[in-house]
Amino acid sequence: MSILKKIATGLLVLLLLVIIGGWGLSWYISKKLPSIIRNEKSIPYNISYKDLDIDLLGGSFTMHNANIAPKDSIGVSLQQGAFAEVKAIRVENFGIWALLTDDRITVDKVIIDTPNVTLYPREKKYNPDDDIKPFKNAIRTGSLEIRNGKFRYLDSLKGKIMSASNISFELNNIRIDSNTVEKNIPVRYRDYRFACDSLFYRAGQFYNLTADKFSSSDSTIAVTNFKMIPQQDRVQFTRMQPKEKDQFAIVAEKISIPKADWGFVNDTLFVHSPEMVLEKVNANIYRSKLPKDDPSIKKLYSQMLRELKFDLKLDKLLLKNSTIVYEEQLDFERPPAKVTFSKFYATVSNIYSPIRKDKLPNTTIDVQCLFMKSAPFIVNWSFNSMDASDSFTIIGRLKDIRSEEVNPVSKPLMNVSTTGNLNEVYFTMNGNRNRAEGDFAIRYNDLDITVHDKDNLKKEKKLVSALGNLVVKNDTDGDLKEVHIGVDRNKDKSVFNYIWKFAQEGLTQTILPKTVAKIAKKKQEKKAKKK
Repeated sequence: MSILKKIATGLLVLLLLVIIGGWGLSWYISKKLPSIIRNEKSIPYNISYKDLDIDLLGGSFTMHNANIAPKDSIGVSLQQGAFAEVKAIRVENFGIWALLTDDRITVDKVIIDTPNVTLYPREKKYNPDDDIKPFKNAIRTGSLEIRNGKFRYLDSLKGKIMSASNISFELNNIRIDSNTVEKNIPVRYRDYRFACDSLFYRAGQFYNLTADKFSSSDSTIAVTNFKMIPQQDRVQFTRMQPKEKDQFAIVAEKISIPKADWGFVNDTLFVHSPEMVLEKVNANIYRSKLPKDDPSIKKLYSQMLRELKFDLKLDKLLLKNSTIVYEEQLDFERPPAKVTFSKFYATVSNIYSPIRKDKLPNTTIDVQCLFMKSAPFIVNWSFNSMDASDSFTIIGRLKDIRSEEVNPVSKPLMNVSTTGNLNEVYFTMNGNRNRAEGDFAIRYNDLDITVHDKDNLKKEKKLVSALGNLVVKNDTDGDLKEVHIGVDRNKDKSVFNYIWKFAQEGLTQTILPKTVAKIAKKKQEKKAKKK
């Protein structure tokens, strides 16, 4: 036999040995892997699959048609925990030696293709030692990728709690060890990317939250077509409330945080961002006056920020081209009073909590909008959340409003409608948690009032209207009438009631004669004391 034939024969034998050995090793691994997963008592899930493709040369395997279910769910009629069906799970660059010698799987990358996950509430609460720590003994991976996923969180009593479709997720440089599992975030990673659509979340008893698209990374968040939708109509919501409570309906075309940093320092959460943008927000706030008053003390914004339990640092919040509508209804027999702020642009600067800060700049709110869809309205508001007295300054200017445009508020609430023009309104309100003082100025002309029957708003009380027009000054003769006023805060009312009370006092002292204004003020004080 020639030397070439010997070499050829040797190579052929070697090749056959490699093929046979590879096949045998693949067969052994395919048999060994299920037993490792099944016998790993610390893993709280059963994992099964239809097929397993192993590529020894490429150092990878793919698990097809996998099913995952909690081990304690077998034989239990009430489902608890996580259940999943997965089209394929691909593991790349796994360590064969670790599998053969230590019954451990070490990999560089895990790709989960088309998972369909259903989560049910469970009695046992989340515990890093039980839920995450066991997996570090079975799998170590450099990155995790999820493609085209679906997720549902279901409750047998409440129905669907949360769902999302078309989920994509990538987590890189993952590390889990005995140190990380003790932290607030038990997994360490370099960066992540997450995206989904058709997001739904049942936020408690009264609202559902939805979004067409949601995406985030370790430094950005973007939401498209966000909605906060009431679960009940206004009548149902009102009947469910033992005390007065606002009902909200909010739609935002786009919400974005282009850059953010968050995490934990000594178990204290911090959230920092230079900017947050909300575009084309349409917010409706409805309150029925049928339930009893809520006597609890309402906090001003400075106190709310001061009492936050985490480190918040948002340099700027921008609200663009939005609409805010407030409606208040005395009863369901008459339409609600409605105040509209359209083409609403606001810049809120320095939204900080005092956690881990020695001093803070003033929080400022600058607003430009149209009041009742026609009158330009500018507001500048400032306060400091570290000021324990909750002092603030609000400066406002309202121009060119026809008094008829106030009728959607005055008619259903006070049975009064007006005609005429409010040419200018200015006010400066310096206040704190107890009292506010400042200046109020107005210029108007051709003011005329009509008093309506409270049971039939279409019917005019002609005698009362005539007497009212005798009392009310219908013109400032082109001058700007200015008064210095002060009001005490009703602490069981919102900050907006505080502002309205200040404006109401200014209107009373400028539009009514002094004698009548004093009588009206005394009546208001008596009414407040009775409450």
